[in-house]
Amino acid sequence: MGRSNREQADTNRQKIVDQADAAVRGGGVAAVSISDIMARAGMTQGGFYNHFESKDALIAEACSSGFARSVLNWKTKARPKGQSVVGALKRLVAYYLAKRPVEQGCLVVALGQDAARHHASPALHDAYREGVDELFATFKEVARADPSSTLSEDEMTAAFAAIVGANMLARATGDRQWSAGVEAFFAARSR
Repeated sequence: MGRSNREQADTNRQKIVDQADAAVRGGGVAAVSISDIMARAGMTQGGFYNHFESKDALIAEACSSGFARSVLNWKTKARPKGQSVVGALKRLVAYYLAKRPVEQGCLVVALGQDAARHHASPALHDAYREGVDELFATFKEVARADPSSTLSEDEMTAAFAAIVGANMLARATGDRQWSAGVEAFFAARSR
């Protein structure tokens, strides 16, 4: 395969992964079919197996890719170019809890039930667990670097769980009060 063909194949594969990421964020694993994902990517269903051995393999890769993108977004939003590290945690929490289209929502929330060990393929379960670990590590990194953050190590665990829980409750109920309450908590905990 020539370089141009390999580059196109890589581009097509990433397009499929990106569409699968958006689709599972929007409806979960069970609501997404290979034909839906390929149609969203502008490709035929027959080409799917040129890129992936199974839907499970695609979903696990989409999960890993989505989490990697989220980690980069969190770092960028916590400390935009030219901004001080002071207030980074508050910015991160505000970004995370901001209302956005469901296809751009949190993978922790969107795939939580699907990734549970009794439901998920081992690949999805592992990708999800690693992704959550990476996001939590990013959260702690931002909190530790922000001099206005007063969170202890134990409080960081509770705070991370609180923002994820508030996001899930706001999404499930349509009531942004959950997010607003957690944002107010973080604002009060900043020096």
